[in-house]
Parts: sequence; C-alpha cells; structure tokens
Amino acid sequence: MPAPTTPFCGAVLTGGASRRMGCDKALAPLGGRPLAGVVADALRGAGADPVLAIGGDGVALARLGLVAVPDDHPSTGPLGGLLTALRHAPTEVVAVLACDVPGVEPSSVRRVVATVAADAELDAALAVVDGRLQPLHGAWRRRARPRLLGAFEGGERSVRRAVKGLERVALAIVAPAAVADVDEPAGLLQARVVAHGSYAPDWRTMSDAQPEIDVQRLAELQEAGAWVLDVRQPDEYEAGHVPGAHLIPLGELGVRHTEVPNDQEVYVVCGGGGRSAAATEALNGAGYRAVNVAGGTRGWIDAGNPVATGPGSS
Repeated sequence: MPAPTTPFCGAVLTGGASRRMGCDKALAPLGGRPLAGVVADALRGAGADPVLAIGGDGVALARLGLVAVPDDHPSTGPLGGLLTALRHAPTEVVAVLACDVPGVEPSSVRRVVATVAADAELDAALAVVDGRLQPLHGAWRRRARPRLLGAFEGGERSVRRAVKGLERVALAIVAPAAVADVDEPAGLLQARVVAHGSYAPDWRTMSDAQPEIDVQRLAELQEAGAWVLDVRQPDEYEAGHVPGAHLIPLGELGVRHTEVPNDQEVYVVCGGGGRSAAATEALNGAGYRAVNVAGGTRGWIDAGNPVATGPGSS
C-alpha cells in the first residue's frame, strides 16, 4: 500500500510499567534496536513525521530520534498516553501504536491512516484481527480527544471501552503479527530469534504442552552425549551443575541463542525447573528442539547424580 497523501505524525506509547517484562519494555533490545525504535521505524516507514514517544525515559527515547513527550496522565494506562498523543500531535491525523509490537510493518500503519484519511467524518480507524478490535494500532483525528477525555475523567481507563463514545470509527483488517505484543522475557526471546534471522524447522508437536523429562531420563541421555543447556546465573552454575552442561543465563539467551544447536534435541535445566520451562517455551517457539528438565539441578543432585563445579562449559 502506498504512503498516505494526508500528512500525519506517529506516536509510540512508551510509558507502561512493564511489570511482567521486568525491565523498561520500550528500551528492551531487539535486533540491535530498542523495541520502541523498532515500532518508530515502522511509523517512519509508513510516512509519519514526526514520531513522538509518549512517557517513559525521555532522554533515552530522544536518543532514538523520537520527540519525547511526558505523559499527561502517568500510571493510568494506554488511554492516558493516547490522550497525551492527541494533545501534542502537530498534525490532524496521528497514528498511535503500543511500544511492544515488534512485528508491525509500515503497510499496516498505512492501512489505518489511509482508512481514516478517506473519510473526513471518521474520528478514528482502528485495526481489527480475527474480529477483535485492536485500539492500540490505529489512526486518530485530534478531534476525538474531547470525547475520550470525557470518558477518562469519568473514570474509564480502557481504550476499547472509551472508543464506544466516539461518533464514527472505521475498522481496518491487519495481519496478526502487526498487533502481537511482547509482555514477557520469553516472548522477547522469540522476537529476538526471528529478528536475528535464525529460522530452523519447528519441532513442536500440536500440543500446547512443552516437552519435558525428569532427571532420571536426563542421566540416561547425558551418558549418551546429550546437549544440556543450563540457564542459571554463573554463580549458581559454578556451585554445581550437570557435567558437560553449557551455561547461557536466561537473560542472555536472546543474544546468544546461536550458540544453541538447532539440529538436535537440547535439554534445558535451571535450579528447579521454572526458568528452564520459560527458556524451553521460547526456544521451541523460535524453532529449536528444546526439552525441559523437571526438577532442575536440585533434583539432579538429590537423585545422587554426579555434579561438576567451577566455570565448566559456557
């Protein structure tokens, strides 16, 4: 789809709390760029000028070439950020996106902008995927702000519900990847692997359950030369680990995933099984053949299996 002829600016909502991610989601690295920068690039590619960053770390976001705008309504969710974007937008039409959608493409932005630009009576054009409204991927006219603000001042915090107060809203069908958000470290890992261009066969079964073995089965496989991945921290690893296990801490797996073989099964272990389950899910989602080890290193030691100490493999 060609770039819309109607001038429009972009806005990335960067002020979220990022509680499940455990770090500032907007600045989490993906393919050499922070997530907010990836989304901003899609807006620029669609023709947005300028691109605002609403809330968050203004200094860091300005380094990405974004116009940092403090959120008028901090800690109130995306509706407050949307209201801020509409107040500060220098153009009548503004494309507003969440900061955590690494799969967004300029084409989907052009679609919502072109939809709202084609009808002067529209207040907004919002993405829809599988029949579900996606209001954090939309193009808005600034005149929508008073009605949205009225809902906000009345206690509303849901963008989806606040939209019901607008007079005319159009829907634009976009690809699911354009609105697929990243809320947790495992999801960010999958996005990093895809961005890195490491595509391997999908070894997963059709079941939602991740493959899993116990420490007794790992002992049998380890004797046969199984590739074991330990995703704990270095100090934990050095205190005691499965002999021959390769250390890649979970927090580093997103940038070091190419060290993991993608042509054989990988057995993932941590302390008790929690971190390894997250790593297994992320690796399998990215095309690896990963198997979680239930019970983890503690279970391995309790079962009387041999233990190595020190730096070992990494």
